[in-house]
Amino acid sequence: MRRLGIWLISGLLPLSLSALSLTTAVGAESSFTKDVKPLLETYCVTCHNPEKKKADLDLTIYKDDSSASRATKLWRNVIDQVGDHLMPPDTAKKRPSMEEREALVKALKNLKKYDGPPDPGRVTIRRLNRTEYDYTIRDLIGIDMRTARSSFPSDDVGEGFDNIGDVLSLPPLLLEKYLDAATTILDKAIVAQPLYVSYNGAQLPAIHEGKTVPAESGSGPRDFTSHGEAILTVAVPADGKYNLKIRVGQVPAGPDPAVLVVKVDNQVVKELKATAKKGNPPSQTVPLTLEKGSRRITLHFANPFTEPAPDKDAKPKPGEKKGDGKPAVRTLSIASLELTGGPGGGKNVERNKRIFVAEPTADIKPRDAAVKIVDQFASLAFRRPATKEQVERLLTIFDRATKEGETFDEAIKYTLKAVLVSPAFLYRIETDRKATLANNAYPLDDYELASRLSYFLWSSMPDAELFDLAKQGKLRDPAMVEKQARRMLKDGKAHALAETFGEQWLTLRSLEEITPDLKKFPDYNRQLKTAMYDEAMMFFEYIMQDDRSILEFLDADYTFVNERLAKHYGLPNVSGLNMRRVELKDRNRGGVLTMAAVLTVTSQPGRTSPVKRGKWILEQIVGEPPPPPPAAVPPLEEQDKGITASLSLREKMVKHRQDPVCASCHIKMDAIGFGFENYDAIGRWRTSDEGVKLDTAGDLPGGVKFSNAVELKTIFMSRKDAFTRCVTEKMLIFALGRGLMDYDDQVVESISAAVAKNEYRMSTLITRIVTSYPFMNRRNP
Repeated sequence: MRRLGIWLISGLLPLSLSALSLTTAVGAESSFTKDVKPLLETYCVTCHNPEKKKADLDLTIYKDDSSASRATKLWRNVIDQVGDHLMPPDTAKKRPSMEEREALVKALKNLKKYDGPPDPGRVTIRRLNRTEYDYTIRDLIGIDMRTARSSFPSDDVGEGFDNIGDVLSLPPLLLEKYLDAATTILDKAIVAQPLYVSYNGAQLPAIHEGKTVPAESGSGPRDFTSHGEAILTVAVPADGKYNLKIRVGQVPAGPDPAVLVVKVDNQVVKELKATAKKGNPPSQTVPLTLEKGSRRITLHFANPFTEPAPDKDAKPKPGEKKGDGKPAVRTLSIASLELTGGPGGGKNVERNKRIFVAEPTADIKPRDAAVKIVDQFASLAFRRPATKEQVERLLTIFDRATKEGETFDEAIKYTLKAVLVSPAFLYRIETDRKATLANNAYPLDDYELASRLSYFLWSSMPDAELFDLAKQGKLRDPAMVEKQARRMLKDGKAHALAETFGEQWLTLRSLEEITPDLKKFPDYNRQLKTAMYDEAMMFFEYIMQDDRSILEFLDADYTFVNERLAKHYGLPNVSGLNMRRVELKDRNRGGVLTMAAVLTVTSQPGRTSPVKRGKWILEQIVGEPPPPPPAAVPPLEEQDKGITASLSLREKMVKHRQDPVCASCHIKMDAIGFGFENYDAIGRWRTSDEGVKLDTAGDLPGGVKFSNAVELKTIFMSRKDAFTRCVTEKMLIFALGRGLMDYDDQVVESISAAVAKNEYRMSTLITRIVTSYPFMNRRNP
């Protein structure tokens, strides 16, 4: 990116060298070997060589026009450093004259652009970060549980974002969290149904007279005339209370009724007397307390009895019939059995239709239903059709669970748990394949492109329309990609782009971690913090949803407030907790630079920080982060304890800049930061600090002067194309999940130019990114 001095002053001071270097029309192509290399060798390679390599830069590797044409990003940095008189440093033995500086800047500006085949780069395989995991689970099972954000460790950040493949590691703790989360999620998604089983007596297998009697079809009873038992093996869905209803009768013999003993896993639970006659006996209820899992319930005939056969020739007693000479045999007759109860007090629970796309029925075997469920769930979770091998491998879990007596639902739960801990779910996999493009590159397939689209705009899995287009092979058409992106931006799920990209670009995640000094700022509380955050998020989402100009991030005549935040800003006639859009009549507010959230995260707990605010603008608005401070230089907070304790903040910073090591960066950061000193550490407007009138005026490199933040915003707006480039770089990094390289520079320039041409519309920025070469293609190792 252009250094700040050039970036700012080119529009205001065209006679200055830095401005001239950027406003001069591009002339004939310059030669690196003839126009640039001699000056670099004279003034720069003394420090920037393979041995010293200061600032991690070796300029000797660029030997000709071909190698130099690929380093456009580097040359912009050199232009900035040389044009701002920051390099060579004042301590250098040789420093170029004004004419030489101008010649070098002009030559670098007019270097031949790389015109070779494009390089899409290579994205490291990425696991789902916490936000992506939660939103994917939401869209996969239909329940927004936020499991990851509440229990997973924080994701590492690279290039300013938490979706960068190179830094998304998989620590052992996270593996354990994935297992726990899968259990929690599926317990919520697959709610155990109440148990209901019903059999006629003959349908129960039995043991009678020591022999196994198989279950029979039909509606008859199961009769026992000697010791034996009917057997019911059932998968109990959950620990709980159940009711066993048995219709049992008898053929009497002897003085006592037939006795049925109910056992659960060989433990006697109840004895029932079968006093009714065989045929249509009433039901008797046995309350059971059952544990989850496979349970064996037996109905045992406890007291078989046979009376001796009467003498058929004997004279019957008065009132009796003549005997037939056969013995009377006591018979236990089980007419039917019904077992109910369990989860939900016996009431049916609505099924999760996203999971249970099939159910076992009289016509569909449990495993056939499981095949349909697992195939669909795995395909959605893996973001591409699951292979037959994957489905069969998963079904071995289902088979084992059912073999061990688990219910259908429990067996499905175990199987889907394996899906949720599979690398195919946890990672966004893009498979290497044979190169068909230059630079060992190849196009992404339709399913990979669908995932790139959905995780960029929604931080979630593709929806049905994207899946359908991918299945038809229609998604690789750039016109279709743009059409889908515009559709997706209108969906409520596009809020994720504000929550993820917008939040991280504006560094608002730090707001939750910051606690201003409540002795100095007693008005600061959770309600205010929430309103600050919501203002920035609603502002970003409004620009996105209404397809407004991205320049409104720099300055706008509206914002979003509720009563609490309006009071903080001194805005009248706003009441209530709800955030709403309000017009701004005072340019001291407007755009992200003067939002309380940004001003708070760029402050210290007890005071403002011009350095942090200036650095934030260099990083997030100008797009050029300054290098880390030298280790030997103490931070300003430590200097407060010494001789500088009585100095004003501006005086302390002046003293800090006296160190030549610090001056090159602080001359820019400090000037910008002091321009925002009218806003205190929680973003309130002020004109003095502890009774001392504030001085917010400053000078930028090249002699540009400003008086306050409003004039700074005007300067920023004058260099809107450079800001556009910065936002383009940030969003392209986020969309690709990797840092940018020199070969991406042409893409950034092309997207930025298209955005500028279309009134800086947000939709143009997004659609140009999703149809760009690096977004739609990938390079092999």
